[in-house]
Amino acid sequence: MENSSTIIAQLQQILNAEQLLTRENDKAYYTKGFRVGQGQALAVAIPETLLQLWQVLKACVACDKIILMQASNTGVTGGSTPDGNDYDREVVIVSTRRIKGVQVIDNAQQVIAFPGSTLTELEKALHPHQKEPHSVIGSSCIGASVVGGVCNNSGGSLIRRGPAFTEKSLFAQINNDGVLSLVNHLGVFLGTTPEEMITRLESQDYTTGTEADWEGKIWADDYASVIRDVEANSPTRFNGNAQYLHDSAGSAGKVAVFAVRLSTFDRGDTTQTYYIGTNDEKELVDLRRYLLQNLKELPQQAEYIHRHAFDMTVRYSKHVYWAIDRLGPEALPSLMAKKARWDVRVKKTGLLPLNVVDKVLQTVNNLTPKRVAKRILDYRDQFEHHLMIKTEARHAPELQRLLTPFFAGREGQFFACDEREEKDAFLVRFGVGGCTVSYCDSKGIDTNQRLMAFDVALRRNDDQWRIVLPPHLQAQVLEDSCCGHFFCFVNHQDYILKAGVDPQVFKHEVLEYLDQRGARYPAEHNVGHQYHASDEYEQHMRQLDPTNSCNPGIGKTSKNKFWL
Repeated sequence: MENSSTIIAQLQQILNAEQLLTRENDKAYYTKGFRVGQGQALAVAIPETLLQLWQVLKACVACDKIILMQASNTGVTGGSTPDGNDYDREVVIVSTRRIKGVQVIDNAQQVIAFPGSTLTELEKALHPHQKEPHSVIGSSCIGASVVGGVCNNSGGSLIRRGPAFTEKSLFAQINNDGVLSLVNHLGVFLGTTPEEMITRLESQDYTTGTEADWEGKIWADDYASVIRDVEANSPTRFNGNAQYLHDSAGSAGKVAVFAVRLSTFDRGDTTQTYYIGTNDEKELVDLRRYLLQNLKELPQQAEYIHRHAFDMTVRYSKHVYWAIDRLGPEALPSLMAKKARWDVRVKKTGLLPLNVVDKVLQTVNNLTPKRVAKRILDYRDQFEHHLMIKTEARHAPELQRLLTPFFAGREGQFFACDEREEKDAFLVRFGVGGCTVSYCDSKGIDTNQRLMAFDVALRRNDDQWRIVLPPHLQAQVLEDSCCGHFFCFVNHQDYILKAGVDPQVFKHEVLEYLDQRGARYPAEHNVGHQYHASDEYEQHMRQLDPTNSCNPGIGKTSKNKFWL
């Protein structure tokens, strides 16, 4: 387009050479999603400060470019990458991964997090204060950002805290007239101009603790009562739920978020995990209802994994959970970036298969031990369904008193994990998310065509957990993986389709089945480019972004300016 050189020249005045990517190979890591999603972008801008971010946004608006905000690019529905090449304006990806910063405020009761801060970094910032954030494991293992979680209303695995949510944030928004403004809803006075607000925020030149300062929710504080209502004919949480749509919360990239204000939580004492195995799915469904109705204190986590997902993980994602164990979750983003660079180098040679790096990884995985505690492997051999329930040590006696009579005379069994078993159980559980991607990469399977991921919130009173496909659909599946946040009744089901299967027809039929069950989807990974936004959700996005300049097409909406 005619002003392509203009926007590039303007961005070059703001960013140095390594912060502005225009070559296809350099942009590849940012234009392709972690699981699905891929498209073209004119450039990738990587600001390192909030002021640079503001300047980049101003330049993009002045040149009438599409702004696609991207944090860690760890999403699973393609919502933070371009979707194809049929936009009516050129796309500039704005990566916030380098804009780090966590400000601990009000005696560590709250934090203000910048757009590049990850859950792992937030955990570390709060650790000296005996506090922890809304989410502490799961997506954090692959470097997910704090702000990305809020923008997607991500649910996470912690039972008592619900979806990521806040009514307090600082964000840039384009109004009906195409004018960019910086909106301060953080609850602290930062000045009047964007530059002053940014400078005072970065230097922490503000006052907190006033009465007005505390007005507005900064977490889903009603969630514990929601999840205990096991008779309700609706899910606990799902994307597009109007209850959790406010400014940046649930915004799905329709505004550019500079900072969010969130609650912190007291860090619990030592934990105890119970590992449960059964071949009867109904036993687990009954156990969920029984515990939610009878436990005085909800556990921290209740995570499900199917045996086949377990097998896929210890075979194809071993390198992921091994790296987390040895190097810590904070190492994952840089390792993923290094792998992406090696993929580009291989592609440049033209002499080797494009997936040669994945083949090397899988060869190592295949030749090395599973690195999983023996009792857990024994349960894998005995049982199809696996559930791990973690609670504070002080609440463990009550949980054990309920588990013991429940399983008396039943097929299922349980054991109290030692420290090694607890660690291994959750390493495997949170390695599941990438096992189907690793499988596809190693086999040269295009994830955009053959990997179908369903992120489903089941009714709280549903008496069934698994997604049971009709025979003609099951016959189209090559491999599958199922895990989930069991007490929340949020099911993550992946299908790798056989060659030649029409993915859109397959997906349509599965969604029809889920509609019949009264499920809502997606549950916590945002609509991305995989799901249709509800009418209510689309209206919220139109209100946030009336010119449709930020992440157009999200939720299968219009990609055109002014939503035409």
